[in-house]
Amino acid sequence: MPPLFPVTLVLHSVACTLYLVHVLWRAEAPNQKLGLVAWIVLALAFASQAADIAWLCMRGLHPVANAREAVFFGAWLMCGAYLAATWRRRLPVVGALVAPAALVLDVATRLVPSQEIAHAGSTLGTLGMVHIALATTGIALFGVGAGSAVAYIVAERRLKGKRKVVMGAGASLETLDRLNRRCITLGFPIFTVAMVTGAMWAAQLPGVGVFTPQYAIATAAWLLYAGLLLLRLLAGWRGRRAAFITLAGFVSAATVMMIYVVRGAA
Repeated sequence: MPPLFPVTLVLHSVACTLYLVHVLWRAEAPNQKLGLVAWIVLALAFASQAADIAWLCMRGLHPVANAREAVFFGAWLMCGAYLAATWRRRLPVVGALVAPAALVLDVATRLVPSQEIAHAGSTLGTLGMVHIALATTGIALFGVGAGSAVAYIVAERRLKGKRKVVMGAGASLETLDRLNRRCITLGFPIFTVAMVTGAMWAAQLPGVGVFTPQYAIATAAWLLYAGLLLLRLLAGWRGRRAAFITLAGFVSAATVMMIYVVRGAA
């Protein structure tokens, strides 16, 4: 286990608690200072996890060494993407979704057994390493987009029902939709390159090929996001419809990673 993992766990748990308190308890009058403190604590957890990732790299366990480390790396990237996206304007409502999701992934990676590969570069090759790194980055961005999508759906439903907006505290529907669009716009080309490099890598592996369930599910995710971007551009799609497609795409993309985790633990 990485040496700073307990520190990361504590900081991450505190950040999750602060975000949830901000969104649920302070829904009617959001406390901006509380949101800022939560953001800072999450940033400290992000820095602590970065140190752990560096420590793992020095031991030969790079972020692409196996599926477990890729998920650990992805959870870190997802927090980083959220922190970067909310650098100027805090969105605690999204943090209340992204931070707990990343925390669950972090804990799960340390509980799931996985074979440690001492020299990932020589095992996977450059193409394999590039593919896994890009796919993980794309999924992390999709994860932040999914967080904003969930917040949008819940907030819109409560607004239509003329009820107190809890999940949308401190963020307008337009802001949540804009964050969704930015995450998908940035993550899609990265995921596209990951798909191409993945096909090239699989074609080089004996007895593998690209015709696998994982690649089919990843292709479905790619088609969903490609369709969403086209519909946003050509038909002006936004809001709830875009949010649902975002969630469907993220579930598909995350499923592929979970398949590899389960296979690695078997």
